[in-house]
Amino acid sequence: MRSFINYSLLAIILLSPLHSFGAETLKLRYLMTVTTDEKEGQLKNPEGVACNDKSLLVVADTENGRLLRYSFQDKSLKGGTEIKVPQLASPVRVQINSKGEIYALDGKNHSIVHLNSDGAFAGILEPQGVTAPAKFVTKSFKIDANDNIFLLDIAGERVLQLDPVGKLLNQVSFPKNYGFITDLAVTLGGDILLIDSVNSVIYTAKKDKPVFVPLTKSMRDYMNFATYISTSIGGGEIYLLDQDGGAIVIVGPDGTFQGRRLSLGWKAGLLYYPTQMCMNKNGDVFIADRSNSRVQIFENVK
Repeated sequence: MRSFINYSLLAIILLSPLHSFGAETLKLRYLMTVTTDEKEGQLKNPEGVACNDKSLLVVADTENGRLLRYSFQDKSLKGGTEIKVPQLASPVRVQINSKGEIYALDGKNHSIVHLNSDGAFAGILEPQGVTAPAKFVTKSFKIDANDNIFLLDIAGERVLQLDPVGKLLNQVSFPKNYGFITDLAVTLGGDILLIDSVNSVIYTAKKDKPVFVPLTKSMRDYMNFATYISTSIGGGEIYLLDQDGGAIVIVGPDGTFQGRRLSLGWKAGLLYYPTQMCMNKNGDVFIADRSNSRVQIFENVK
C-alpha cells in the first residue's frame, strides 16, 4: 500500500519561487528504466542501488529478497544476474568497496552481509571493540575510499567508524536535540554528514574535530522528507533524496540550497519514494525508485 504524501507541503515546495544561487552542476537527462532481471523477472520495491567506476551496478531488489548484478557501460545495460543468499532476507541498502566487494544491509535484522566480488557469501560484518552501549542497531551505512565502514547506529545514537575488517576506529555521538537521523555520508576529506529528516537539517562532523554541528538551517521550505544523503564525485555538492517529494535536493558545501532536480510521478524520469542513489565517474546517476518498482538511470549533462 502506498504511503500518504503530504501534498500540501509538496505544493508549497514546488510553487515557492527559486532564488539565484551559484552554478549547479547536477543537470540530469533521463536515459532508461530498469524493471526486470536477466530472466525478465520483475523488480519489486527495490530500495538500494550501488555502482562503481568499473561498470558494476548492484540493485537491492528488496521485496524479492535478493540482489541483482548488472553491467552499465557506454550507456548500455547488460545482465541482471540474481544474487540470493539465506543470510540476506530483505536488502535495503547496498555499497561496493574498492575491490568490487558488495555489502548489503538487511532491513529485518539490521545486519550487514559481506559478499565477495563474485557475489559469494563472505560473512556478516561483526564490529569489534564497540564500547557502551555494546548493542547497536544499524539504520544505514557508507564505505569511504579507503574501505572504512561507517555505521549509523540509531540505538546508540552515534556513528561507528570501522576499518575494513570491522575494528572500531572511532565513534561520534549524534547532535543534541536532533529529530530523526536517517542517513549519513562521508566526504572526500573524511568529514561525516548526517541528515535529520524530521527537522530537515544537515549536520557535519569534521575529521579533525569529530563533533556534529549544523551545516544548514532547517530546509523545510525546499523539501518534504529527505532520507538519503550523498556527495558529488568531486565532493563539492551534497545530494539529498527527498523521499516524499520525489526529487533530488542539491546543497552547496557551505550549506546553502542550490536547487531541486526531478519530481514526483509515475512516468519515466519521475520518482515515487526514491530511497538510494549513486553516481559513477562518468556522471551516470542511478536511483532506486522504490514505489515505482524500478531503478532509473540518468546522465549528468554539464
